[in-house]
Amino acid sequence: MATALITEIQQAQTRLPLLSREDRGALVVRILRELKTHRREVLGHVPAERCVWIDKLIASVSSTISEIANMQDAEFNRVLNEFEKLMATLDDISHAEKRSKTIH
Repeated sequence: MATALITEIQQAQTRLPLLSREDRGALVVRILRELKTHRREVLGHVPAERCVWIDKLIASVSSTISEIANMQDAEFNRVLNEFEKLMATLDDISHAEKRSKTIH
């Protein structure tokens, strides 16, 4: 799922001026959904005190969806860049954990 979302983020960046506020908001909601899924499925077994960073990110994004969607193109693009990097990193980490579990 993360790979599809990364591709969607990249496509949104190429057509950024054409995206409506609703399109931007929907993309942020999909990113948020992916973060929540990662938290639940990949980090669900990790003690809560070690997941404060993602819980804070989820809470922050949840409470600012409309503000993010209303950003100017350049600012929204920077946010998308950071989400793209985060999604790629989380995807890499989760794949590494799966490989590690199958090796042991």
